[in-house]
Amino acid sequence: MRYLYDLHIHSALSPCADNDMTPVNIVAYAAAMGLEIIAVSDHNAIGNVAAAMEVGEALGVVVVPGTEIQTNEDIHVLCLFPDLESLENFFAELPFSPLKNRPDVFGEQLIINSDDEIVGREERLLLTAAEIGEPELRKLCLRHGGVAVPAHVDRAAFGMVAVLGAVPEEYTAVEFSGKGSPSGFPGKRTLCSSDAHTLGDIGSARNFVELKELSAKALIGYLRKEDDR
Repeated sequence: MRYLYDLHIHSALSPCADNDMTPVNIVAYAAAMGLEIIAVSDHNAIGNVAAAMEVGEALGVVVVPGTEIQTNEDIHVLCLFPDLESLENFFAELPFSPLKNRPDVFGEQLIINSDDEIVGREERLLLTAAEIGEPELRKLCLRHGGVAVPAHVDRAAFGMVAVLGAVPEEYTAVEFSGKGSPSGFPGKRTLCSSDAHTLGDIGSARNFVELKELSAKALIGYLRKEDDR
C-alpha cells in the first residue's frame, strides 16, 4: 500500500521552529493534509515525541519515533526507530555538549504534553553538534533497531554530500528536501520530506512510500532494505 508521509517535522522543542509547532497542532495539521505517517524529528532532542505519538493514536496518524542528530562533522542525520523505547535507549547513549541555551538569542526549546501544555524547557543548547561522528552515529542507530538517513542531501548546509563529497555505501536510504522526485542515489531508498519548522510547511513535499502495512516498524524495515537481504 502507498502512504502519504512527511518524516522530517520539527516541534517547538527545536529552537528554530515556531512555538505553535505543538504535538496537537502538528498531528492535527498533518491529518488535515491527508498525511498518514509522520515523524517529529527535533534537533538533537526527543522530548516531544511521546506526546506526538499519543496524539497520533487519537487522530489516526502514525508518528514514527525519531530525531535529527547533528554529528561532529556538522552533518544532519535523521534517526528513525520502530518504537519509542528503542529511540530512548539510542538517545541515552549520545554524548552532547553541556552548553546551555539562551532563549533570547537562539529561541525557546519547549517541552509540551499531549494536551498542548508547556511542561518544561530544555536547558541544553540544541543547536550544537553531538559529540559523535557520522560512522559511529549510524552504527549506534542500527544497534538499537533504527535506521540512519542522511538528511536533505541536496542542500549545502549540513548535507552529507556537501561535507563528505558523497554518501557512504553503508547507508541504505537518503532524504531530499522540497518537492520533486529524488534521484542520483541508485540502490538506496529515497525520501522527500518538508523539514517543516512552521505548520504551513507540513506535508508540502507530498510524497508516498510503499509499505506492507501502515506502521513505524514497516517503515524502518523498508528503509533498512530488509526485504532485499
